[in-house]
Amino acid sequence: MIEKENPDSLLFLLENYEKQKTIDVTADWEQLHKRITADRNRRLFFSYLRNVAAVLLPLFLAYQYALYPILKENRSTKETITVTSAPGMVTKTVLPDGSEVWLNALSSLTYPQRFTEKDRTVQLSGEAYFKVVSDKKHRFNVETPRNMVVSAYGTEFNVNAYESETNYEVTLANGHIEVSSGIGPKATEVLVVDEKAVLHVETGNIHVVTADTYVETAWKDGKMVFRREKLDKIAEKLSRRFGVDIRLEGNRLKGYEYTATFTDETLEDILDLLKRSAPITYTISKQKQLYNETFTRRVVTIKSK
Repeated sequence: MIEKENPDSLLFLLENYEKQKTIDVTADWEQLHKRITADRNRRLFFSYLRNVAAVLLPLFLAYQYALYPILKENRSTKETITVTSAPGMVTKTVLPDGSEVWLNALSSLTYPQRFTEKDRTVQLSGEAYFKVVSDKKHRFNVETPRNMVVSAYGTEFNVNAYESETNYEVTLANGHIEVSSGIGPKATEVLVVDEKAVLHVETGNIHVVTADTYVETAWKDGKMVFRREKLDKIAEKLSRRFGVDIRLEGNRLKGYEYTATFTDETLEDILDLLKRSAPITYTISKQKQLYNETFTRRVVTIKSK
């Protein structure tokens, strides 16, 4: 028996045929190829990221927890602070380890923002009194011009190392210190309390003498104490304290000696007292204003009567 063909099936096939005629096989293939390529590139990209992360993550962790702290410490130690003390001023500062320093007039101290675990070193130009925090494992070093180094673990001492001076002096108030010059036949001396090391800056020679610690350190308490002090040395200290230039006319003046203690006296008060004790006279020039609106330093001239 022959079955009749279903007209609906013929219609369905005809419609499919018509639809297939409208399909752009080339365009559809290109679109499919693009999706396949994009998917493959996406998988390759994420695979690449995973490989890069596998390499960089250990490096990042090593930098974060090992290298960065070292670099940070080195950067901190290289960053320095400089403290200066103006004429007539005594300036106190506290160092990173808690040590205390008093700076005399026209002095400067340079130190790192943070000491390393192995080193506590500062640079001084001028005069300073140090009260060093004790640390038996790490020395505290004071470097001055002309290569003098004062070294201790924890003590109190005074360093007088103005660059204009021919001799540098180190006076020990408490504990023990070493003083070295780096040159000279005997480059290192060890001091005990109430001793003073005198360094001749040209030769590097150091000799040790008994010191009057009160006289050497009274400046940090605002006093000027002289015990049979030559007038030329007094003139140097007055010059720094009051920010003036002092000139002595005549070699005989340098031989005059004075014993005195000054606290809050003015420059004129001190000069008047010196004049009463020896046949001298003095004049003080007036300050002049310069073109940049600053003023010249006063000049004190001391002469014999």
